Amino acid sequence: MTIKVKICGITKPTDIETLKIAQADFAGFVFFPNSPRHLSYEMAKTLAAALDPSIKKVAVLVNPNETEISRAIAAIKPDYIQLHGQETVAMVAQIKEQTGLKIIKAFGIATQEDIENTNQYEAYVDMFLFDAKPAPDAVLPGGTGTQFDWQLATAYNGKTDWMLSGGLTEDNIAEALKITKAKMLDVSSGVESAPGQKDSSKIQQFIRTARANA
Repeated sequence: MTIKVKICGITKPTDIETLKIAQADFAGFVFFPNSPRHLSYEMAKTLAAALDPSIKKVAVLVNPNETEISRAIAAIKPDYIQLHGQETVAMVAQIKEQTGLKIIKAFGIATQEDIENTNQYEAYVDMFLFDAKPAPDAVLPGGTGTQFDWQLATAYNGKTDWMLSGGLTEDNIAEALKITKAKMLDVSSGVESAPGQKDSSKIQQFIRTARANA
């Protein structure tokens, strides 16, 4: 089995080069001002233009309005839009219809009910992302390095592809894959030296370790 890896929250040109060297599968461009990985549309455009064409571009948005979606699409011409907020089924369906792009819908997971809640989105989503559920007063919906109970992911029995996220690092990949049988991984803070600062060696080692444990 080949593991696919998304490196989320790239912020600088050196990240682009590292993703090519490490042969990442997805690159996440974050458009969310509260995040330390937030990009201006201008910087995102520059980074996206330099990205190896084999790497899929993901525009990460949180409860976006039409203007935010349009500007993100214009900036990076994404392959996917990742919705990482409290977007309703109706919102997701509308965004998919209006953009014609593939959709990744992120879910905070804390209980089996959270897994079951994904069912209603299946018709409009190309991929789910299972992340740790943030606290009610949290500023960030993800990218906090928090891990959830991976056993919960095994309760998912839908047909939509899914990606495992939340607190992943080189040190726990093997356990995560053993428990969840995930085919795709998403990492952000787990390959950083500081919030928003990707570490080239950590990215390369994360991807090597993930594929070695596939």
